[in-house]
Amino acid sequence: MWVSVLGHVERDNFDRASGCGEWTVRELVDHVAGGADRTAILLRGGTSDDTATTRGLDYIGDDAVGSFWSQEHLMREAAANADLSAPVDYRLGERSGEALMQIRVLELVLHSKDLADANGDAWDPPADLVEFLLGAGSTVIEEFRAFGAVGPELPVAEDATPGERLLAFAGRASR
Repeated sequence: MWVSVLGHVERDNFDRASGCGEWTVRELVDHVAGGADRTAILLRGGTSDDTATTRGLDYIGDDAVGSFWSQEHLMREAAANADLSAPVDYRLGERSGEALMQIRVLELVLHSKDLADANGDAWDPPADLVEFLLGAGSTVIEEFRAFGAVGPELPVAEDATPGERLLAFAGRASR
């Protein structure tokens, strides 16, 4: 989902509003690509202090999609070699590598919505992915809510799409 939406961003549109708070498209794209780098650091035994040094780095370079995949592949390699049941020193508190991977999936899905909004693209996540995030990933959302990183759950219409249900659970209004 993320790469599909990212591929629609025109090079000269990286400095416009992203659909994610005050962030520009460039800041959002850097955050998501950097998230893969930070996840890899933690899965390799690094600390949240180690990941802090990556904030503000330019992960877009000359090829935003290629840069994303480069970071994503490194993260996936780190995950394949890690004990995902072992705790990691995440900035919002210690958690397992498995929970860290759930955070990564949630980040990719929700931020694909932000970028889709910035592009004027449709956003329709697969129902099975939403069910995973509302099931196994719901603990992550609740923890983020407790830290103030996610807003309160919003009401949702009975006929809401899976994506609308996820957005409401994550405290985000669908636009």
